[in-house]
Amino acid sequence: MSRQRKLERDLDRWIASGWVEPAHRTAILNDAASRSGHWSASGAGLILGSVLLALAALSFIAANWAGMAPLARFALILAALWVSLAGAGEAFRRNNPAFGHALALVGAAIFGAAIMLTAQTFNISAFRNTGILIWSLGALAVALSIASRPVLALSALLGGSWMVLEAANPLTARIVWGFVPLWLVLSIAAIRYASPLTANLLGAGLLAWLYTLARWLIGGDDFGGYALFVTLALVCAAGTLVLALTEERGLTLSRIASRWLMTGAVASAFAAQFSLERGYDGATGALIPAGLVCVAIIGVAAFIRLRAGTMRPLLAYSLPLIALCGLGLALVPAFAPEWAGALEIMAGAAVFAIAAAMVAEGAQAGRGFTGGLGLVLFIAQALHVYTALFGSLLDTALFFLIGGLLLIAMSVIAMRLQRRKQARTEEVLP
Repeated sequence: MSRQRKLERDLDRWIASGWVEPAHRTAILNDAASRSGHWSASGAGLILGSVLLALAALSFIAANWAGMAPLARFALILAALWVSLAGAGEAFRRNNPAFGHALALVGAAIFGAAIMLTAQTFNISAFRNTGILIWSLGALAVALSIASRPVLALSALLGGSWMVLEAANPLTARIVWGFVPLWLVLSIAAIRYASPLTANLLGAGLLAWLYTLARWLIGGDDFGGYALFVTLALVCAAGTLVLALTEERGLTLSRIASRWLMTGAVASAFAAQFSLERGYDGATGALIPAGLVCVAIIGVAAFIRLRAGTMRPLLAYSLPLIALCGLGLALVPAFAPEWAGALEIMAGAAVFAIAAAMVAEGAQAGRGFTGGLGLVLFIAQALHVYTALFGSLLDTALFFLIGGLLLIAMSVIAMRLQRRKQARTEEVLP
């Protein structure tokens, strides 16, 4: 549904409720239609066209790079860089911000090409990842100088790429701590310039970095062990609640990052089941202390939100308990490997419980993403159970029958409680 169409439906509902005068409907719709969003067709076309021109120029330079003298190479690159940045400044001076952002993006791209081509000239391959970091910092400097959201998004994309490449490099440290200050600076800039695209890129980068953090915490080399997935799920769940607190206190764009972490927590909890079949891998490391810290953070954040009235009591009390049970289930194969089969069933039931809780939470206003993600998790878990968990169709049918009856009973109870709450509210209102 388009934004304008949604506003029309909301206005009709508000008019029917007596909140808005019918005579104001047309004026409100006209005012909303006259306000342009962050993107316009002409601005987007300029940026995309400039990117294609930059790629064409870089391809032409690269094709003739070997036949050029070193001094000519640097002169050409520097000339293209300064022409782009000077043109961006002139465009802003002439009050043409779309063209200015496009030229600034071209300049940032040429700066990266200058780094890469210089490294090729001097055969510098050992520090190619560091070149991407320098490219990201250069783009960040340009973005901060002219308040350019497109260039800021490029810097965030490059910063995340550098972190992933460094983490995947067997010759470097397992976790890239240098990404933390870069991410914080980019986050502050994204909030200042109100850039949702940059916030989404930073959310994805944060999720990737938390994966390396979980792998570093457990002290294992496995890229998909059960301890890794459980640790990542707990860390992402704790981060989701902390970001939800910052969002409720007015920190813009926190919701975007919290949704990325919520998705990471759900995906990790679901993926942990598949690693149980491989048995205990010996990679526990700091799983217990790290898990307990995450459980404590979840409990404190849930309590704060409960006191603020932004989380229902049942969910606030159950979240720390679910996290603690998940940590306990992750440690079962290490101390009682004979319970591995029963553990798989309990883990599946826990995932179903988490999905049902998320769907119930999504019924509240502003929690649609949580409900939709819970629904996706519930369907994925049901398909997993149907295809792999049980040996016969009769067992599977019995499981789904019991689960369906329980969910229907819970839904009926929830509807009755909601009706009672609504009736009490209507009695209080005059």
